[in-house]
Amino acid sequence: MPHRPSVAGIVLIVLGALFLLGQWMNVGGEGVVAMIGLAFLAAHALTRQYGFLVPGGIMTGLGIGIIYEDRLQAEGAPVLLGLGLGFISIYVISRVRGRMPADWWPLIPGGVLTVIGLFLAAGQTGLLGAVGRWWPLVLIAIGLYIIFRQRSQPGT
Repeated sequence: MPHRPSVAGIVLIVLGALFLLGQWMNVGGEGVVAMIGLAFLAAHALTRQYGFLVPGGIMTGLGIGIIYEDRLQAEGAPVLLGLGLGFISIYVISRVRGRMPADWWPLIPGGVLTVIGLFLAAGQTGLLGAVGRWWPLVLIAIGLYIIFRQRSQPGT
């Protein structure tokens, strides 16, 4: 049997490297949640255990939202968007890794949190505000894609 490094050892190395990087990039306490999430994602990458993916996706998304909110002084929207996209990342990573279709559950909380975050973002300025105001166009585009895809398939 080949020798596998200890997951705990790898997680500590990843955390140490991330904390050093955070110091160099002036990311303080607001980045801790994202860093711990990235360590969980590293553990998932090494072991392919779903139990590391769930907290990794949630904490990384939430942490990125916290950093974004802190840097922009934008209230609410970035944290909800980050958390929602963190849940959605669980689904995406799971699908890329070839897991069963039953793993679609993260789309429910991810979708709800992301939509609420987008509604809140509509009241913001800059890029976040633009995304918050124009995201319904994505729904229209997806709807059109579904309709035209069904029409182009034989027998429908």
